[in-house]
Amino acid sequence: MTYAFKNTYFSAVSAVLAKIEQTQMPALEEAARLTADALANDGIIHTFGCGHSASAAVEPFHRSGCFAAVDAILDIGLMFHNGAACATALERTEGYADTVLMRHTFQPHDILFIFSNSGRNPAGVDAALYAKKAGVKTIAVTAAGAHANSSSRHSSGLLLKDAADLTLDNCCSSNETALETAGVQTGPVSTVAASCLFHAVLVRAAELLAEKGAELPVYKSSNAGGDAHNARLEEKYRGRIKHLK
Repeated sequence: MTYAFKNTYFSAVSAVLAKIEQTQMPALEEAARLTADALANDGIIHTFGCGHSASAAVEPFHRSGCFAAVDAILDIGLMFHNGAACATALERTEGYADTVLMRHTFQPHDILFIFSNSGRNPAGVDAALYAKKAGVKTIAVTAAGAHANSSSRHSSGLLLKDAADLTLDNCCSSNETALETAGVQTGPVSTVAASCLFHAVLVRAAELLAEKGAELPVYKSSNAGGDAHNARLEEKYRGRIKHLK
């Protein structure tokens, strides 16, 4: 059965993804090249996000169809396990992210993707600065075009887009929504947009590696016979990816 109406949320997501495709391809290509170079040199893809942005950061971790060399930097305090108010306070606490990142291993051939729609909180900026001190390339996934008048909460005055080496604009609003219903902003799309943008980078990186004849260390579904294959990849990265334990 086909339906005569069109769901407005699907239309909103499609519009955001179309804008990303229209405006972000040069930056996406550069992000994919940096990612492919990192993997070609036995580097790790680190991902970091707080609150809802942590959803995008964990999206490619230990996932079928994604690189095994993904280290999701997860912290209970910065997610919602201890409460939303706690997570918000810690994201805004300068220096806290350093205590999280120091539990992970960063090497110069690695790369770090930092997810934050607003890009104004200290945790994201601190993550970028911490990684850069270790010689790691940093890529921000943020609503860069939506917060031109936003002010940083970091003492440096930097927004995430200013602290990172490269910025990917998720083309979302500063409110993270794409619809209005009865005068109320609805339909958050930032997580969907960030996840799609990141997967596009990873797929393009895989293509670049394949063009060079490189092996693609990609997980298979553990529910479709991939256990043995995945175990070999896990063994390779176990000492460098914290949450494989």
